[in-house]
Amino acid sequence: MNGKTASSWEWNNGPVGRLIKTTYITLRRELEKQLKPTGLSHTQWSALGTISHFPGVTSSELELILMIERPSVTSLINGLVNKKLVVRRDHPGDARSKQIFLTEAGQQLADETQHYAQIVEDRVKEGMSPEEFETLKALLVKTVGIFGGK
Repeated sequence: MNGKTASSWEWNNGPVGRLIKTTYITLRRELEKQLKPTGLSHTQWSALGTISHFPGVTSSELELILMIERPSVTSLINGLVNKKLVVRRDHPGDARSKQIFLTEAGQQLADETQHYAQIVEDRVKEGMSPEEFETLKALLVKTVGIFGGK
């Protein structure tokens, strides 16, 4: 097998997509360490933050914002309802749709944990100059734009 093993694979020599994925997973794991005491998953935390910013958001809108499939959104919202962190209400303009709102407990948890992303981002900033950090952000935004994203 030419002396190479999976554990000796040099992740930093991979294609840019692999580097972005590795970076994302690394950042997500750091955030999950912060979230562990709350019992929230990364996706649940992201949903709480989104609903906090957009009270009354619909499942379809969450699907687009969180970039997850409809069945995953349904499961996610059901889990948050079961934890009594969100409620569904009839949409006043669309009888087929439900709006999602945070409960008091959900809003409190969203407020208490919103700074976790900043903690992780600050760790990234510690390893870069301010110019490098701004360049990184600009290049990531540009990459998304190349493919017609936001």
